[in-house]
Amino acid sequence: MPDPVKPPAERLVSVAVVLHHRDLERLRATLGSVARGVHALQQPTTLYLIDQSQDEAYSTGVRGLLADLAYNEFLDVRYLVRSHNGGYGAGHNSTLDLPMGEYHLILNPDVELAADFLVRTMVTMGKHPDIAVLGPRGKNDLGEEEYLAKRYPSLRVLLIRAFAPGWLRRYFRDEMAVYELQDLPREGPVQDVPLLSGCCMLVRAEVFRGMGGFDERFFLYFEDYDLCLRMVREGRVVRDPNLQIVHHGGDAARKGWRHIGWFVRGGLRFFSTWGWRWV
Repeated sequence: MPDPVKPPAERLVSVAVVLHHRDLERLRATLGSVARGVHALQQPTTLYLIDQSQDEAYSTGVRGLLADLAYNEFLDVRYLVRSHNGGYGAGHNSTLDLPMGEYHLILNPDVELAADFLVRTMVTMGKHPDIAVLGPRGKNDLGEEEYLAKRYPSLRVLLIRAFAPGWLRRYFRDEMAVYELQDLPREGPVQDVPLLSGCCMLVRAEVFRGMGGFDERFFLYFEDYDLCLRMVREGRVVRDPNLQIVHHGGDAARKGWRHIGWFVRGGLRFFSTWGWRWV
């Protein structure tokens, strides 16, 4: 890895990716997209990779991948290995005491950024100093729209969206469309929204750090919704339809029983904290 090109505290942007046994080739694509975005931005940028796998073989694979990464003069990679897995939010919170940029990108290891993503985010944040959290439009592996901005959910909507078979989802498609804000324009100015997906969100580091980052009581799922509802007290939560990512993840039910358990526990904590809505 190259030496730091500038003290991180002076930087405009930092990026954090939390790892736990994610596919290395998918991670390679993610990191490649970050490197291309940093090169386009032409600003020294720190990338934190937080490895919570507790697996030496996996960590060795990550180190090998980093050795092959197409670096550029603006990218400074910091690889951090944690001794325990405290969950998605806890992993990201491990950067709270480290130097961040003015803006901090929270990113999943299964997301690919458009080459101009970081350039566009800086333009948007510069125009709107009242934004606390910024999210993009998303597409899935098939190029279909993935709705990353949401309205406040009902318990019924979450259960149907996460666990119902396709035929039942189609029956409730109008209700799903309302929850997923499918009526939002796909171009134009930024759009104020209630909630954003944590797979890719840009936060003002001062605000994020000031509120202590993610609530670590959420192990996985709903920590992003909780963060948005806290961050909106300090600024706007917005979606920029001119930003584009590809998200290769989603669907807790397909990932096995552990993810189902985390989803259910996270949902219960979310509604207990912010209020129940049944339908």
